[in-house]
Amino acid sequence: MAEPNIPERRFPWVRWLLAPRTTWRARRLAADFGEGTDATTAWVMARLARHPDERAYALAHLDDEHGTPH
Repeated sequence: MAEPNIPERRFPWVRWLLAPRTTWRARRLAADFGEGTDATTAWVMARLARHPDERAYALAHLDDEHGTPH
């Protein structure tokens, strides 16, 4: 059941299992930013807020997700 005022975004179960705090925060960020934010972008934003040392990995993940060249 969805919470009120939180748009439905799909986060893979693996992310919930391996990084539940990051995924929960990503879910809240996606709700705060509205429909223009997808689950992957919200997850990367949440991850970088808690783990700024993973910046290179996170940006590479976004590049792979959106099909941009390295």
